[in-house]
Amino acid sequence: MTRILVINNNFQESPKNQTKKILIYSIILLLLTLCSCNSDISNENSSFRFKSSDKIQFNDYSYQKKKLIDDKINQMTLKEKFAQMMLVSVDGTCKSKHISMYTGDYSPGGFLLFKYNVDSDKFLDIRLFTDKLKNTYTSQKQIAPYIAIDHEGGDVNRLKNVMPRLPSQEYIAEHYSIVDSGEIYYLQAKMLEKLGVNVNLAPVNEIETTENHEFLVNRSFGNKRQVYEYGNTEIFNIGRTSVLSVQKHFPGNTNEDTHTGKAVIECDLKTVNDLYIEPFKNVRNKNESAVMMSHTILQSVDSKPSCISKETIKLFKDSTGFNGLIFTDDLTMDALSKSGFPMKKAILEAVKAGVDVIMLSITNYFRIVESVVNDIENEQELINNVDRAVKKILEWKIDCGLIDIDLFSDEPALYIDKEFQYSEDLEMNFNNYYTQAERILMEKMY
Repeated sequence: MTRILVINNNFQESPKNQTKKILIYSIILLLLTLCSCNSDISNENSSFRFKSSDKIQFNDYSYQKKKLIDDKINQMTLKEKFAQMMLVSVDGTCKSKHISMYTGDYSPGGFLLFKYNVDSDKFLDIRLFTDKLKNTYTSQKQIAPYIAIDHEGGDVNRLKNVMPRLPSQEYIAEHYSIVDSGEIYYLQAKMLEKLGVNVNLAPVNEIETTENHEFLVNRSFGNKRQVYEYGNTEIFNIGRTSVLSVQKHFPGNTNEDTHTGKAVIECDLKTVNDLYIEPFKNVRNKNESAVMMSHTILQSVDSKPSCISKETIKLFKDSTGFNGLIFTDDLTMDALSKSGFPMKKAILEAVKAGVDVIMLSITNYFRIVESVVNDIENEQELINNVDRAVKKILEWKIDCGLIDIDLFSDEPALYIDKEFQYSEDLEMNFNNYYTQAERILMEKMY
C-alpha cells in the first residue's frame, strides 16, 4: 500500500537538517512512486482504482471525493436522490428465475433481504442473487444498491441454512468470552461479505429490563456492562470488514410489540440518559457504524415515534456526538399508523427529522417515492435534508466498495458501472470462515 507522508513544519530546525530531511522524504516518495507505476493494485472490497501511468498526479483524496459526490448529486433528479434513501424489499428468491426490481428514477439505495429471499443452502445461489441485484443497476450505469439483512442470531437469522448457527445475543454473552465472541462476529461478517451482503442490522444495543424483556426475549446481551462489552466487541469486529453494522434500536423498546401496537417510554431525562443513551454513547467506532431509530415514543422528549422525531434524533446526536447514518425502523409497522402517522405522512416526517435511510418492507415503493417527491419539490429545507442524506450514503458506498473512485488521474471520476462477480476463490474463502466459526461455536453450543 502506498502511504502519503505528511511533513509537520510547526517547529524550527536548522537549514541543514531541513535539507537532509527533505532529501530523505523525496527519495522515499520516489521509491514508492516507482514501485507503484508498474503494478495494478486490486482488492475485492477496495473502492480505489489505481492505474499504471507514466505521469501520476497525487490529488487530495478527501477534496476530490467530496467534489465528485457533490457533482454526482447535482446531476441527479430529486426522484433519484430520494430513492437512494430507500431501503426496500425485493420480489424474488435465490431459486427463482424472475426478480422484479424498479430501475430508472426509482433505483433504491438498498434492498432488505428476508428469509424467503434466501431460500437456498448453497453459497453460489445466494452470491449470484446478490450479484444480480447489484449488476441490474450497474449495467445500466446506475448506482449499485447495498444489500442489508437482519443477522442478529438466535431466532433472527435469515441465513441459518447457509451459515453456521449463530446463537442469540443473550446466549453469546452467557457462554462465550469477549475474545471468542469477537472472533465469532468477525467470521460471521466475513461470510456476509463473501455472500455479497453489505449491511448487517445488528447488534441490538439495548439493556434488558423488566420493561422490555417480553418483547426482546433473548435479543439483548443483558445488563449495562454486558451490553457495553459485547456490543463494543461485535461492532468493532464487524468494522474490521466491509460490512456496515447498524446498532439498534434507539431509544429502546417496551413490552409492547411495535409491529402491532403503540409503544411509549415514560421516564424522566435522567433515566433516559442512564438507561437508553449510555448503551449507544459508549460504543466504540460510533461514527463507523450506523444507528436505527425505534418506533417507540420517548415521552419526555416528543410525542412522535423516535424514528420520525426531529427532537429525539437531535437529543441522540447531541448526547453521543454521533454523525453516522441514521436508519428508521420499518415505516410500514402498525406502531406508526396507531400513533397517527400512516406511511406517507411518516416518510415526510422522517425527512423533516433528518434521517438518512428510510426502511419500507414493501416492493411497490415507487408510487410512494413519487408522491413524497411531489410534496417536497418546492420545500428547500427538505430538499437540503435529502441532499445531505444522499451525500452520506454515497460516501459510505464509496468506502465499502459499491462505487469505485479513480484516485490517481488527471480527471478523477466515480465509477458506478462496477460488475460484481462470483468466483471460486470467494466460495473457498467463505468455506474457510465457515469452518473457523463452526469450530468456535461448537465448543459451547447448546
